[in-house]
Amino acid sequence: MMAQAICLGELLIDFVPTVTGTGLTDAPAFIKAPGGAPGNVAVGLARLGVQSAFMGKVGDDAFGHFLADTLTQAGVDVGPLRFSSEARTALAFVSLRADGEREFM
Repeated sequence: MMAQAICLGELLIDFVPTVTGTGLTDAPAFIKAPGGAPGNVAVGLARLGVQSAFMGKVGDDAFGHFLADTLTQAGVDVGPLRFSSEARTALAFVSLRADGEREFM
């Protein structure tokens, strides 16, 4: 596939509380979700019918492969994505507080 748009940058795992409106310290549990604005844009473009690709680097670990599989299932070309045995896939804990502000850790 020849990409019409190439998105590059961070790709990470967001851990999101299972209860909305809960701060990170009060969350009873978390679910994992793909994150990173460039990856989100690549998926959004693919859903709109634009041939998109993602370029970046993730760890050669279970999280990195989960992200690659998720992008592939969404129709994003991950050919330019690189796996590194010297790096770990980035992880972030994210919540939406009751006041509407996002909280990151």
